Amino acid sequence: MILFFLLTGCFQSDYTRIVKSELAKGIRMDSILFGIKFSDTRDAFYGKCFDLNKTHLVTQGPSGNTVQYLFVDSLLHDKPTELRLLFYPTFDKKNKISEMKMEFSYSSWAPWNEQYHAKQLVPKVKELLTLWYAGNSFVEAKVKGDLIPVKVDGNRRIIVTEKDVQSVSVKVQDILHPMFKHTDQ
Repeated sequence: MILFFLLTGCFQSDYTRIVKSELAKGIRMDSILFGIKFSDTRDAFYGKCFDLNKTHLVTQGPSGNTVQYLFVDSLLHDKPTELRLLFYPTFDKKNKISEMKMEFSYSSWAPWNEQYHAKQLVPKVKELLTLWYAGNSFVEAKVKGDLIPVKVDGNRRIIVTEKDVQSVSVKVQDILHPMFKHTDQ
């Protein structure tokens, strides 16, 4: 019996081990961005965004239902580089946030500027998110045959993927929410 548990433990992925370890700690990490938290209601989210907009920190995004944050990064790039972050939450049946979808891109993106393509931005986004969300490092998790960078701290999971040639997609999820629970947890 002990041998069985030792062998199955050896075959668990880094991701599965981290999820189990983080959830066993019982620590909730509800902070997402700009004071927005998991389980904030739709009204609370819009209220916080309204307040952020009044201070000129964010504006309405180009698609109408996203919030836009423009900022200059000089920590991870050789020279100050303007980035755009679009974000909008997923609300559950109780109108509470269970996930925040984010999209990063370079403000200077153009099809002919390969230095500003998403492929170049992915490692910078991972570094930036590691600074914003202290804790564990990113690990690779196999999802539908692809290796995807994933970071788990407590109940908060962050997934980074290339959306297209211009944008990097990030999902910040509460893995304790029924929407994200799976059998490996």
